[in-house]
Amino acid sequence: MKLARTRRVPPKLGLGRRETAVRDRRWIDFSWSISLALATVLLVWGCGGHDAHAGAALTPPDDISELDDAEAPGAGFVAPTLISVETYEGSGQLVHPDAAVFPDQWQGKRYWIAGTPYPSGNPKFENPSIYQGRFSREMHVPIGVTNPLVGAPSSGYMSDPDLLHDPDTGELRMYYRETIAGVDEVLLITSSDGVHWSPSRLVAKEVRYALISPAIVRESATSWRMWTVNASMQGCFSLPTETTLEQRRSVDGITWGAPERVTLRIPGRVPWHWDVQYVAAKSEYWALVAAYPEGTTCSRTAVYFARSVDGTTWRVSPTPLLAPGEFDPLRDVVYRSSFHYHDGSDAVSVWYSGGRLEGNAFRYAVASARYPYADLLRRVGGASPMILEREGASGASPELQAARTQFEREFP
Repeated sequence: MKLARTRRVPPKLGLGRRETAVRDRRWIDFSWSISLALATVLLVWGCGGHDAHAGAALTPPDDISELDDAEAPGAGFVAPTLISVETYEGSGQLVHPDAAVFPDQWQGKRYWIAGTPYPSGNPKFENPSIYQGRFSREMHVPIGVTNPLVGAPSSGYMSDPDLLHDPDTGELRMYYRETIAGVDEVLLITSSDGVHWSPSRLVAKEVRYALISPAIVRESATSWRMWTVNASMQGCFSLPTETTLEQRRSVDGITWGAPERVTLRIPGRVPWHWDVQYVAAKSEYWALVAAYPEGTTCSRTAVYFARSVDGTTWRVSPTPLLAPGEFDPLRDVVYRSSFHYHDGSDAVSVWYSGGRLEGNAFRYAVASARYPYADLLRRVGGASPMILEREGASGASPELQAARTQFEREFP
């Protein structure tokens, strides 16, 4: 755009050279002002005319769900990476992640993840909380939510939330475990928007340590299954012969039948916590199983990958998907973990939880990773390494022993 030319005005009679120069400069300044104003008008017009609003064309949408790289064909390996989490008591320490993942999105987000804070192993804060994200590496408190969703009981503690979607009602369901005195209970809360949740409803009750880590799958509108770990004999100190993996069946996910025994063995290990899902694309049930070496305790778990055609008889890969010592933030214990299979990319997202010793206590955290399915099978298909026996005769430090004792006394 051309700038307006300045025009020299002949001096009037009786004006000196100084007055003429001042007047000429004022005319030049005025001409520049007119030119700049014209340029601004043309620029605004070119960007949308009088209907344009400053910044409107540059504001991104709240959620660009199609950019989720986990669904892109050929999605590659993503190493375990810590997820920053805002817990209601301020520690940022969380365990028991469990994810419900949607093909597109639900209430504006694709990923919805339950978890329980566990600051330095304090069970009074271990209360069910909800998070959401556009991507697997995001966990944000939904707008309008005040965690925890369920207040702490006057005695005992809560743990092991399991989250899933019921397409018939359009609701999220969150099951969780509550342990009080000599009793284990599984309770249910529901939400149609992820923000407002129903009062808790009791759906199962057994003796203490008989309903550990409930994992629920909706197979159809009239077929639901729940898998649990029964360690009522010795709790966190159980031997393989003292731990039973069980399943229950229901027509509505609320009223459950009697427990049935499940066959799942990991040689030399004790299955402890697990998450189960049905993967339609593979026509299989999959599970991530936190298990500890026989003769030790539940403070030494690693996470194994298991598959089943019928959900009753399971085959477990010999090598852990993640073991203590492999990822520094979870170097001392890798605990209950969750996963999701991505149809579009044949990849698996995993949410790990666990902790490492800091000072005299474990610091807990959640991390995410992604594995192409073929790569996951290679990782878990080799010979099983020695895990955690490295502490054996040489002994752990007094600080680590104290942290493990606390973990064993009131495991998360």
